[in-house]
Amino acid sequence: MGRGTSTIKLDLQDLLTGAKHTERYRSGDMVEVTELDDLKCQFLYQAEGVLHLMDPESFEMYEVPASVLEEKQLLMLLPDMQVNLSLFQPDPDAPGTPIAVRLPAQAIFEVKETHASAAQANKGTVYKNADLENGIKVQVPDFVNTGDKVVVDTETGKYVRRA
Repeated sequence: MGRGTSTIKLDLQDLLTGAKHTERYRSGDMVEVTELDDLKCQFLYQAEGVLHLMDPESFEMYEVPASVLEEKQLLMLLPDMQVNLSLFQPDPDAPGTPIAVRLPAQAIFEVKETHASAAQANKGTVYKNADLENGIKVQVPDFVNTGDKVVVDTETGKYVRRA
């Protein structure tokens, strides 16, 4: 014996304004699927809270608010870095609105300075602090030196390997 129809609770976010709200749908309700256009773009520069991107095939320029990325991800952006741009196009005749930027999973950075490791080399890998060219501080293995290039996970900001 059931107690009524089943419902699904969804937390939704407006693609254009970023406003979040909760909706409940019955099992038979229909929803409209929104399609996003994904483009591979080249990051050019950031100025006044706006990211300037270019489609390398059509040379079309896009301006995206820097607020679409977290502060740590903004530091991971390097000039000429390839990123994925998502465009929302509610009207097929109108140009798409940029709503999201995704960085590559990993990026290569140069180590500007390393600091002496505080731990004794008893067991396992010994890590030390390193300052990268983009200003981020990461823990790197003891064998990494100033001037080396390292691969960093852009989502977590952690050292992956030596480049």
